[in-house]
Amino acid sequence: MGISIQIVGQKSSRAFKDSFFRALHHDEHRALELCSAAENTNFPLGTPIKFFTREGASLTRRNNDFACAIAEQLFYFIDHQGTLNPNMPVRFLPNFAEVLYAWLPDKKILYRNKLVTIPTPRFFVLYNGKDRVEHSVLRLSDAFKYPVKDFPCELVVNVIDINYGSGSEILKKSPTLNGYSYLIAEIRKHTNAGVSRDESIQRAVNHCISKDILAEFLKANFKEVCDMLAWECTYDEELAIQKEEGIEEGIEEGIFKSAVLLIESGMNFRDVTERLRLTDWQIRELKERMA
Repeated sequence: MGISIQIVGQKSSRAFKDSFFRALHHDEHRALELCSAAENTNFPLGTPIKFFTREGASLTRRNNDFACAIAEQLFYFIDHQGTLNPNMPVRFLPNFAEVLYAWLPDKKILYRNKLVTIPTPRFFVLYNGKDRVEHSVLRLSDAFKYPVKDFPCELVVNVIDINYGSGSEILKKSPTLNGYSYLIAEIRKHTNAGVSRDESIQRAVNHCISKDILAEFLKANFKEVCDMLAWECTYDEELAIQKEEGIEEGIEEGIFKSAVLLIESGMNFRDVTERLRLTDWQIRELKERMA
């Protein structure tokens, strides 16, 4: 008989500091599995890996879902999204700069005559929204206002469809990511059938536990997982609605409304700004609205 867990009489809380995707992959084994699948290679267990967090970041308060260095040879920046965004190369750029700066043990070496080598950066967006992926590669140069023959700077982002059943090779190579995609598909199945968001999440999580899909992680972090998934589903739905209406200002306003709701529900101001990836000007605007 499968194990069924239920939070009786409780709506999903929003007092958390992480995303489900990031929390799931902040583990050496699962992180190596994810990077191996994205790169179509095999990093053996025990390969040195270092995770990067956004604590103390100065260039930007935005953070991607996943950043690490493997064997001091490769940087991986991976963002999971439910909506397509052509600005990802621009958004990744300050993240890369922050991680690179933190990576250098002594900044003075940059002024020496000897060339300083750095891990090669790789950028990925894992997409599980409902729209069809039109561009599998996004480039920083697409945003340049003045076209030139030889781009002085480039950043390439690979966009991968990870919807369950999409046939993406990355899902075949990463059982964890495949399980994650299956869980999201189960949540959508229930919500599409008219089940409430919180009930859909609990049913999907319990179903995955019974099927031994991400079972150990889900059982150990049941409430936190439901909290994170509830917020992510709500936030993605709000952005999708605004996108369908074609109102860019509405998307911005929706972000502010989400921030206010999170703060009013008891979430720490700094945690809200980090979770919503607010820019400095958005943080100033939010402070003014909350004053």
